[in-house]
Amino acid sequence: MEHKKPSEVFIESLADLVKEDDIYAIIEDQRHMLSRFEKTNEMLVNFNVLSLLRCDATFQDFKRHTQVLCEMRKDLDSIFKRIRQLKNKLGKKHPEAFSACSDVYNVMEEED
Repeated sequence: MEHKKPSEVFIESLADLVKEDDIYAIIEDQRHMLSRFEKTNEMLVNFNVLSLLRCDATFQDFKRHTQVLCEMRKDLDSIFKRIRQLKNKLGKKHPEAFSACSDVYNVMEEED
């Protein structure tokens, strides 16, 4: 008769508690879940790549629009500066007409 170690006896008793078919079913379920996780991971990687591309495109659009707005602001500043210069010149050249026009403009502004 062969004498077994206590650890071997314990392992054999555990092995006898679980049916072999149950172990195969657990392994098959784990393989199925692994496959699903791999597919999900692949989908997330693809989503991240697409998101990165769209983010880059959106950033480029935002940058271009910001530049357009800055240029428009410079243009508007230049336009208003020229308008002020013209108003000053007209005010000096034709003070009576200019004051009459500005009185009308001020009355219209108060009505609004």
